[in-house]
Amino acid sequence: MNKVSLNNGLQTRVFAQNLIFYEVTDSTNTQAKEMLKRRTLPEGTVLVAARQTAGRGTGGHHWESATPESLLFSLILQTPLRQQPLSFVPAIALARTLREYYDIDAHLKWPNDVLVGDGKLAGILCEGVSQPNLETAWVVGVGVNVNQQVFPEPIRGIAISMHNVTGISYSIENVFQHYLFEMEQLYHSPQDLIDAWLRYTRMMGQ
Repeated sequence: MNKVSLNNGLQTRVFAQNLIFYEVTDSTNTQAKEMLKRRTLPEGTVLVAARQTAGRGTGGHHWESATPESLLFSLILQTPLRQQPLSFVPAIALARTLREYYDIDAHLKWPNDVLVGDGKLAGILCEGVSQPNLETAWVVGVGVNVNQQVFPEPIRGIAISMHNVTGISYSIENVFQHYLFEMEQLYHSPQDLIDAWLRYTRMMGQ
């Protein structure tokens, strides 16, 4: 995986048109936040890493990504959604991507966990950052388990990957391109995100 391969086949109009790639970094969210404190970055800028040494999930949990088998990126939004839950966008878009492109029966758990069966396939972390121009940008961090076959303790039995589900190894570049396209489409869609989230969840009545 490299910057060229990530760009080739990308069909978005804004998302990832400005792309920053790391072979290894501590956390793409951390890097994005530090950059935004110094300067404004264009809407839709994406930071992608092959590996992270200090990835973070919600609640301060560590996100395991010691080997280059995950899709790890942070998306910067300068014009976040108004009166809609921004954190729903990446989860809904990923569920849609997994179902429509890869025939994986993904579903959503409140608020933005993406599951297959009982296993967690993705982590999503949205963070606001005050910029030098005093405007607030949002950093949407996403980690998707793509090609892992075995997970270390203590997440073994909790985490799941696309490979675990189907037995197939996937191009992380293709997953990235499909996912960013779906996320951009959803972000600019007038549809109600609550209704969209409800279509992909199995939590109703629980």
